[in-house]
Amino acid sequence: MPAPIQPEKKAMQEKTTRRSPQDKPAPQAINHAYLVHGAVHEISGQSATLDEALLGKLFRRRLKRLERVLAAHGGSIIRQMPQSLLASFETAEAALFGSCEMQRRCAVIPQIADTQIALKIGIHLATAGRVSTSPVDPAEATASKLSSLLDEASIVISESVAQALPANLRDKTVAVANEGSEIPAYSIDWNALPMLRATPQRKESIPESSPTPDTQRSGIIIRQGERTLRFSTDHPMLTIGRDPASDIAINCPKASRQHCRIIYRQGNYVLVDLSTNGTYVTAHNAPETLIRKEMVTLNGNGRISFGQSWQQGSDHAFEFEVSLIEP
Repeated sequence: MPAPIQPEKKAMQEKTTRRSPQDKPAPQAINHAYLVHGAVHEISGQSATLDEALLGKLFRRRLKRLERVLAAHGGSIIRQMPQSLLASFETAEAALFGSCEMQRRCAVIPQIADTQIALKIGIHLATAGRVSTSPVDPAEATASKLSSLLDEASIVISESVAQALPANLRDKTVAVANEGSEIPAYSIDWNALPMLRATPQRKESIPESSPTPDTQRSGIIIRQGERTLRFSTDHPMLTIGRDPASDIAINCPKASRQHCRIIYRQGNYVLVDLSTNGTYVTAHNAPETLIRKEMVTLNGNGRISFGQSWQQGSDHAFEFEVSLIEP
């Protein structure tokens, strides 16, 4: 029979086995996911006039474009349904810009007859890995409800998502009534946000210090608000238009799908208009010129607008700067 432990020894054993707060294992960081619920709805027209197979094809076409956006912008598909899908992003900003790109890619799909099909998106913050006892995950249900709050093609976010956005994006939100829920909701105009290319492979960086003629690269710089794209002369042709596959995709209502091209040839940048409404070009503070089915050489710096004058649609217009260094 083992000898009984003396009180002093027992106290020493407890002291040696008791952990201090510093010795305790650090709790694992809680991972968060920003859930994006995108649902395709018929918002006007009479679906009875359309074949069910055709209507399903129209829905699938839009969902397929959502999948392509996810692949290009770092999103992950969680679940796909006949008229919707659920995806996740790592940050609120990525979820918002990814959703804006989804709306743009669906907006350029032609509608059929009087049937208007719209994409409605809801974004909500969820804790990744949290176990829910409910048959329906509350975070998913919230994202789904947010997507249904407005009738038109829209993006609605919860307060937790809005708080995680940078201040310049948070200022663009507008409160939306969310009856029957304690979660405040906000809409955001996806047309008002800049369009970002997912992977601008031909984008050239400019040194922070003033470049010398030996280090400066020849090329053209395109600016739209806070968005800046730089292309070297190694990229001999840029396509611009509402087509999402364009080098520079635009969402101007008066622009064409293949609106214009900027071509580098024989030491010059030339803009070639392909559109219906024309392209307006201003260079070196000269009067604005309308180019329709013609071409013009771009020199120095200036402005380009699509289908309308710069004064009428400056939000959709570009500034350009050409820098050509003699070899």
